[in-house]
Amino acid sequence: MGQDNFHASVQYGDFKGTVAADRHDQDDIGKYLQTKGLINQGEFLVGIEAYACELMGKPQVTDVDVTVLVTQYEGYENVQEAVDSGKPLKVRKIKLEMPLVEFFTLFKRFSLAMSSHGMIDNREVIFDD
Repeated sequence: MGQDNFHASVQYGDFKGTVAADRHDQDDIGKYLQTKGLINQGEFLVGIEAYACELMGKPQVTDVDVTVLVTQYEGYENVQEAVDSGKPLKVRKIKLEMPLVEFFTLFKRFSLAMSSHGMIDNREVIFDD
């Protein structure tokens, strides 16, 4: 059993930022994992990590390493209560590879914003139109 802080990281961290995504209405990542038999009855999806390695400037279809975190707490309210307790949340990690395009189709919208070493993350900026 291990313990970790849930956040995005890479070797050098040249760019840091935030990400937001909307669940897909029909085929979201939770349903995808259920159809693959990877999520057990009563588990709640609490986190997703996706990692892609160096492509060396060559356009190509590639797989991403996906790690999904699920917990035994049923329902959003129960998970939030466990998180609010301040104790580390006990999760089960599910690791899989999937094509990058397939990963993005599991979300209705996906937005990623990053800046040099995170220096303008969540900061107001003014720009010319």
